[in-house]
Amino acid sequence: MEVEILTKGGLLARGIFALIIGLLCFTLPVGMQAVFAYLLGIFLLIISLVTGAISIGESGKVHWGVLILSILGVIIALLMFMSPFIMFLALTLLIAAWAIITGIAELVLAFSLKELPFRVLLGISGFFAVLFGILIGFAPIPGEGSLVLIMLVGIYCLILGILSIITGLLMHKGEVIAAV
Repeated sequence: MEVEILTKGGLLARGIFALIIGLLCFTLPVGMQAVFAYLLGIFLLIISLVTGAISIGESGKVHWGVLILSILGVIIALLMFMSPFIMFLALTLLIAAWAIITGIAELVLAFSLKELPFRVLLGISGFFAVLFGILIGFAPIPGEGSLVLIMLVGIYCLILGILSIITGLLMHKGEVIAAV
């Protein structure tokens, strides 16, 4: 898994976006069932496009594994826009797998790279990503489980948003950190 370099502005933007999604999950949980697939589709599309661009543009060397994952992310996002309710269950399982894999990678980075700034916050983020993935992976979908999923997404986004904003505010101008 490739390491992503985040700047102060990138962390703050990620944190604000995550907080907005988290707040919407708590203020409009029933309405979010219909909107949920579109929001995650947009999020997945943006992340996949940015990650794909980074995998191609980095010093002329193409990182094929990251590029293939980015292309798959774009395809899944487009399918979300075409048929959000059919993709909701599949997306739930994909999000669970993504969160667990990302969380494990963040935990490995936090524990293995001693010189990494803010590695405690990265470790906390990784722990919550794994926990989130396990919880939604076993949520009873469809039915009341979709509300549970929305609440869990809200909690995860709030925690991720708060951690990203705190880390971004603690960073100095020009400083960067690694994230997965």
